[in-house]
Amino acid sequence: GELLALTQRSPSSFNMQPWRCIIVRNEEQRELMSRAMLSESNRRRVIQAPMTAVFLADLEPAHLIPKVLELEQDRLPKSALENIRLGAAYYASSGIVLSALKGIFAKAASPLVPMPFPERANEWATKSAMLAAQTFILAAQSHELVTAPMEGFDAERLRLYLRVPERFSLPLIIATGYPARDDEQIQMNNGRLSPRFPPDSVFSGDVFDAPLKDVFVPGLHE
Repeated sequence: GELLALTQRSPSSFNMQPWRCIIVRNEEQRELMSRAMLSESNRRRVIQAPMTAVFLADLEPAHLIPKVLELEQDRLPKSALENIRLGAAYYASSGIVLSALKGIFAKAASPLVPMPFPERANEWATKSAMLAAQTFILAAQSHELVTAPMEGFDAERLRLYLRVPERFSLPLIIATGYPARDDEQIQMNNGRLSPRFPPDSVFSGDVFDAPLKDVFVPGLHE
């Protein structure tokens, strides 16, 4: 209950919420899902975890605009509602030709006025779905659950098994459960966290090629 409520508080542009999530708990359904996994480790995670969250991105988000306007009509002034209608329509509209036209216009106008980056509706929706997925992971950790986000699966098989309409893509699934004391992966890694690049190769200060100083804590950022 609370885990999903927190997940639904994830931000999205214009509050469009162009994503859905299927919570798979049924044992037979988890076994069926495992047949779409691309590795033995992913198959094991899906079968053993008591719950797997399947995040979907809505590839036709424009149809959500009337619903969002209805949701927001008692909270926002008319000018803000009009901004939602126009702004969301810009991002949520799809099509190769339309995207190309938006790109040409944005590039020509950018030296004169700030312009939104043109992208296809599916890319825009996927960003919101991934924000929701990350919110789910953080909310799960706050409830002392462990998660295993996975993208190594056959999306078309999974679409068939879960009866997902073509309107949605399947960017990520997250196996979720309680930590195991004798976890095989922990033993294999000697309990160590997976390594990360040096922080000064990831973070910069103020501009891309300037170092970020007086921030990193020895030991914590290793």
